[in-house]
Amino acid sequence: MPSPDRKEEPRPSWTDLQEAGDSELINYLLCGNDDAFAVIVDRYERLVFSVAVRIVKDETEAEDVVQVVFLDIFRDAGKFDSSRGTLKVWLLQYAYSRSMTRRHHLERRQFYSSVDIDEQRFSEIWTRPASRHALSPGETARLVEEALAQLNDRQREAIELIYFEGLKFSEAVQKTGETLPQIRHHYYRGLMKIRDFIESKHSPGDRQSSPLAATAMGLEVANVKPRTV
Repeated sequence: MPSPDRKEEPRPSWTDLQEAGDSELINYLLCGNDDAFAVIVDRYERLVFSVAVRIVKDETEAEDVVQVVFLDIFRDAGKFDSSRGTLKVWLLQYAYSRSMTRRHHLERRQFYSSVDIDEQRFSEIWTRPASRHALSPGETARLVEEALAQLNDRQREAIELIYFEGLKFSEAVQKTGETLPQIRHHYYRGLMKIRDFIESKHSPGDRQSSPLAATAMGLEVANVKPRTV
């Protein structure tokens, strides 16, 4: 039993929360600090939206998915285990799962008037029966997280800004202060490193699973394509 004169630890300020690591934020949230959840949302809302809009192909529907994802995260915060992965990977798992559930619902309602070849292939990857080469959304997220960890800071920043946050090259230039050629170099070099890392995780006989992992994540690691300036 704590001594009567023991003082409670001061509640962290908003600045303290913004500077806290993800695991600390989860701990604060579990202790009843709802501001910690607001920081988590602020930190990852754009990432979750980026994943959702690429899958459901509609911004309004993607916004609904984002709300569902963070509501689930709030309810399931006690299930987070930092020893099994980062909060970012955990959020990506929820984002993929909820986005695909929503897409399937919209397809049943014939929400999409047409689906182009790339979208159809993407959907098939996620709905096809599991095989020994197939990767679950969680496995794919962890694989890409490991791949991103192989990049230097500038390459990772370029990919996170241009791919995850959906910025154009010109917008990334303004945000980073790099030149356009530098941003392009960091971005494409980073993608090639991710491709090489994913391929290195499989034996030659399993190479077919590498494009599958890359496509499931949506990264252009198999066929690097120019992005709009």
